Amino acid sequence: MRPPRKKPVQRAILLLAALLLLLAILCRACETVHDRTERAEENLPALQICLLDHESGELLTMDLEEYLVHVVAAEMPASFAPAALQAQAIAARTYTLRRLPPYGQPKHGQASLCTDSACCQAYRNTAELRESWGHDFAANEGKIRDAVAATAGIVLCYQGALAETPFHSTCGGSTEAAADCWQTDIAYLQPVACAWDMHSPRFTSSRSLSLEEAAALLDLSVEELRSLQPAGDTAGGRLRTAMAGGKSWRGTELRSLLGLDSAAFRWLILGERIIFTSVGYGHGVGLCQYGADGMATAGYSSAQILSHYYPGTALGRLTAEGILAAPAAASAP
Repeated sequence: MRPPRKKPVQRAILLLAALLLLLAILCRACETVHDRTERAEENLPALQICLLDHESGELLTMDLEEYLVHVVAAEMPASFAPAALQAQAIAARTYTLRRLPPYGQPKHGQASLCTDSACCQAYRNTAELRESWGHDFAANEGKIRDAVAATAGIVLCYQGALAETPFHSTCGGSTEAAADCWQTDIAYLQPVACAWDMHSPRFTSSRSLSLEEAAALLDLSVEELRSLQPAGDTAGGRLRTAMAGGKSWRGTELRSLLGLDSAAFRWLILGERIIFTSVGYGHGVGLCQYGADGMATAGYSSAQILSHYYPGTALGRLTAEGILAAPAAASAP
């Protein structure tokens, strides 16, 4: 005989019971995640930063993590992949803490840092971001805040101490050694190859000057300028030195004097003009921001990105007691 069929009411009751059980399981899972998040947040130190507005001279005091939102928003396009934004957040947090008591010494007296990107880190306040992003403000700010929150408390360490974490826009195929840029050798700030930054709008650039203009910038005569010769490259592929008229300059000095995008440049004299062609944008040391975006788009995590550009470093985490945890596989997105 065919077994008796369950009545519609019985089937409805069973279905409802199953749905209630599933809902209870999901609620419990959400509560567990929420509890873990709360515990993680409770274990983070509450840090404030004093910031010098380089334009007004005003001192600004704010929560560290809020400050980082405005730094990441100023340093990276919001269109970058989440893992790149997270890597930038970790690098910026580490850079900041090295200049924030009790972890390091303030750079500007009472103020740990200033808002001048040429001196410290870029910073854009909410009004500036609203003006820049327009209708995309809410979406862009949300994306930046997610990247900072996802990495809350995570820093980069080297041999148990906070690492130095400089960053720049575009390395142009290879980063630079700190020793060749700033005459300070740092074990984890060495040249590394990069094949991910070619989508940068400033991967290559050129500047054309009259011979008179360029000679004046270098305090040379036009004839002396015509004898300008390179004298070797760094391991990162940038001009080490150049000579003319009995003078010599480091490549970084020439870059600054001539207003070029990077120290990876060469020149060509055509008639009465000299054309400088550069590869990359910025000093080239540490994290390549467009490279980070390329790596993130290719599927690399923020931890993998940081490990590539700061070889030998490891992730660490701050505790509520203000103690820097020993470098560990502190999970980063």
